[in-house]
Amino acid sequence: MVTRPREHRLRPLLILGILIALAVLVWVAVPAPFVRGLTLGAVLSLSVLFGGILLLTRRLRRRMAGQLKPPPIPVVAWDFQMTAEDSDGNRVDFTRFAGNVLILNFWATWCAPCVVEMPSLSRLYEATSDLGVSLACVTREPVETVRDFVSKIGIEVPFFVLDGEVPKCFESRAIPATFVLDKKGMIAFRHFGAAAWDHESVVDFVKSLASAPAF
Repeated sequence: MVTRPREHRLRPLLILGILIALAVLVWVAVPAPFVRGLTLGAVLSLSVLFGGILLLTRRLRRRMAGQLKPPPIPVVAWDFQMTAEDSDGNRVDFTRFAGNVLILNFWATWCAPCVVEMPSLSRLYEATSDLGVSLACVTREPVETVRDFVSKIGIEVPFFVLDGEVPKCFESRAIPATFVLDKKGMIAFRHFGAAAWDHESVVDFVKSLASAPAF
């Protein structure tokens, strides 16, 4: 866990101390009751406002720190036991992807974040497909529904309609849910929610997996 430097932790207390000291100084040095009360009220208001901002900032920092701890990635290799139908209605056994890097995306046509990230998934696939990388966008909707939707948005992606249950290592309460598997079937990366999958760092990461030996 990253710890804030001591001087950063003491700085807010120092500022509060200065404001309190200023309030005491105003009370002692200003003789006119009206001016003294007005000035003292302003200083105390600033102190309360600063204290509220400080408390809110600390709570937000703790919440963000908690979000930086992703759930553990399963260490058991997937056996590629999953079946689905492709865009032509043909039954597909996912064991055909064994030995290759696989980008596995679970999505739905009614999911706005899924649709937003799909162009970047397509570009990632275009940038890595020549290295043997496969992309599979999996949904539970009817083939006709997905086929019509994909044709309307004009994005060419390999999509599949799931037949059966999602393997436990891919179970998620949120979509889109994207998993990048290495050649051994290990989940090398996973992300829940939309992302810019064509970012240079992601493309380089997938290429590094594709260039690694299978065994």
